[in-house]
Amino acid sequence: MKEIKQFRASTPAITREAEESARARLLHEIHTPPAPARRRLPRLAWRVALVGAFSVVIGVGAVRLQAPPMAPVASVQELSERAAEAAEARGGMKPSPGQWLYVREKLAAPGDGFGVNLDERTTSEQWTSVDGKQTAWYQPSGELLVQGTHPGISAADLAEPPVTPQELLGRIDKVTTESMAGWFNSDGSPHEESREQRLFQAIYQLMGEQALNPEVRAALFRALPLIEGVAVRPDTVDAEGRHGVAFSYTNDWTRYELILSPDDFRYLGTYGVTVTDHTIRYTDSGPVFVPAGTPLVLSAQLETHLVDKAGQRP
Repeated sequence: MKEIKQFRASTPAITREAEESARARLLHEIHTPPAPARRRLPRLAWRVALVGAFSVVIGVGAVRLQAPPMAPVASVQELSERAAEAAEARGGMKPSPGQWLYVREKLAAPGDGFGVNLDERTTSEQWTSVDGKQTAWYQPSGELLVQGTHPGISAADLAEPPVTPQELLGRIDKVTTESMAGWFNSDGSPHEESREQRLFQAIYQLMGEQALNPEVRAALFRALPLIEGVAVRPDTVDAEGRHGVAFSYTNDWTRYELILSPDDFRYLGTYGVTVTDHTIRYTDSGPVFVPAGTPLVLSAQLETHLVDKAGQRP
């Protein structure tokens, strides 16, 4: 763990999907008896793919475990407006300075090679400071690891007026463009991704990790249709088996989904999958072939609470 901390201290803040994957794999190893030695495929350096956690801060308490019949949504614009209006009507948490947002999730466990195992589940806990600048979780050793957050813009930054979809996209674009400088792919080449991909990644990560006020959350929902390539998927399932409606974004080889409840548009979970065959090339090992249809992440948010310090459980 000392080596991991040293490595992370010298690199840009990693994304939420990478953190989920790492925590899930560690939890899986803790609770799984040792197996006979076998060759495992190297894991993807997450900086080559669209990443993030499709999630929305849902307020204090547990989410509903039963979803009502699907409410039809004709377009991404309609889903955006319904979700924004629901966020405004619902209101939000009222954090005090110095508090942290606690989030507990269920995740599909890491697979033997690349991606996740849809037949196994694990849980994760994460804390994010309400100023949006730090995130924390427990390591297997019991040590609480605290680090900076991605994409480098906080809830307070987003709440500065004017709070409009266009204004927030501009702020996020500026910060993510600067933060991506110096990132590299697994083959050593400079990492490049589209503006649309960066914006979508940042929005769902902000929604999932930070205690956003209702005005900001609604503006982010209304910003999603302004990003080319964002679509709606009318029926998808989270890690708890709950059906929902989702915003989705597809790049050249992956698709990720932000799943919302079909009745009140609260967050349910996330799903990510490869949509075409893809080969990952590493500088220190052989290529890894990833077939289309490989699940990358499956999650379900179980509860969120405001707490007074990182590591505190409600």
